[in-house]
Amino acid sequence: SSTLAEQARVGHQEIESGVNRIVKLLAHPAKTHKQKLMQQHKVLKEVGVMQRSSKKLEKYYQDSDGSRKQEMESMSGNDVFNGFYGKLRELREYHKKFPNLQAEPELDPFQVSLDDDPEILAQFTGEEFAGRFLDLNPHHIKFINLKGTKAVTYEAYLSIFEDFSSVPEDVRTRKYRDYIKELKEYLASFVTRTKPLQDLDRLLAASEEDFEKRWAKMGAQQQAAASKSSVKKPLKRGIALDGVAGPEELAAMGGDALKAELQA
Repeated sequence: SSTLAEQARVGHQEIESGVNRIVKLLAHPAKTHKQKLMQQHKVLKEVGVMQRSSKKLEKYYQDSDGSRKQEMESMSGNDVFNGFYGKLRELREYHKKFPNLQAEPELDPFQVSLDDDPEILAQFTGEEFAGRFLDLNPHHIKFINLKGTKAVTYEAYLSIFEDFSSVPEDVRTRKYRDYIKELKEYLASFVTRTKPLQDLDRLLAASEEDFEKRWAKMGAQQQAAASKSSVKKPLKRGIALDGVAGPEELAAMGGDALKAELQA
């Protein structure tokens, strides 16, 4: 069995090889939609390998169980020769078990190819055409089956499915919320599959932050408008009571007019 130090060396080598492969992939011209799709997915695959190697190296250097420290100590100090001959004995036993093994040159056999990959294309439905188009057929069926909606055609649905403000209040039931949730999950999945290098979480976080700012601004504007409309304007009196000379003049105005003025 290889030492922990050797496993760490292999991990660093895998990361370096991954970087070189990504450079080759991105340097290769991708002209068509499918080629660009293959390129991004293959880059993502290399990134995944590098991330797994990085996690192993992080665990190795953290050395939470002390195994790395113990191995380093066995390679130095008074016990260095015992450690050396112990590893030599393991190597001899290994080669006795596999006598026909031959050393192979450490060449990277990686060759850049942006040809169609069945595993990548299998992520898309036939209607999506490898990520060229949305496949909203299932969501169209669910939408027209909601209570209160009209049985619009699929073509008409494509022009209105993102216009949420025009949906009547009586349509926004629990089933509508479920429909919206499924629609959001599908659109997020479509972005992940068509643009695998896109940081979707970061994109959604930025959108939510922008929404919160707009919502707060709209609420402040509505509150200001409501406060402005609630301010009472001074009443304009129809009769100047200060200029009335005496009770005879008040009587001449009429009881109904005088009562209305006093109530105002």
